[in-house]
Amino acid sequence: MHLTDHLTDVQLNEYLDHEINDRGRVEAHLASCTNCAARLTALQALFDEIESLPEVALSRSIAAPVTRRVRGSGVLPRSLRLTVTLQGVAAISVIILAAPFVGQFISPYLLEIQSLSFADMFLPVQSQWTAWLDLLSQFQVPTVPEFPVVELSSLFMTIIVVGASLLWLIGNGLLLRNQVK
Repeated sequence: MHLTDHLTDVQLNEYLDHEINDRGRVEAHLASCTNCAARLTALQALFDEIESLPEVALSRSIAAPVTRRVRGSGVLPRSLRLTVTLQGVAAISVIILAAPFVGQFISPYLLEIQSLSFADMFLPVQSQWTAWLDLLSQFQVPTVPEFPVVELSSLFMTIIVVGASLLWLIGNGLLLRNQVK
């Protein structure tokens, strides 16, 4: 350590806490550097003043809010859960897409294992599909009975619409009259 080099605040704190590794070199520097010695004295005075302060009781307990936060900290935010889910889906997709290529590399080591070909796996699915299509082609929609068409004159239809409108107006008038009272 040169005379132009000064001790950092971290080194001074470690010296006061007896945590510094090269204590002799720091003491030699403090003996030759008045600036660092003055900073050490000020720092020691600050620590002595802090230690001499009286103990102050808290005005309220902070245990409940802290324990709630600690217990609640296990819940991930919605955006992070969505991110993790999307990453999982992406990882599974990559594994599924990479499986055939990885299979080519490890297939020489797995000669004992007999795997089904794509055709062997596809034939049962195809037979099930054709059976389902045959069943579907034989399905018959039930017939809807025909209702007789009733001929109504335009005069009769007008009377029905006017009558329904009058009933609606009278009914709403009665409801509104009861609300005003």
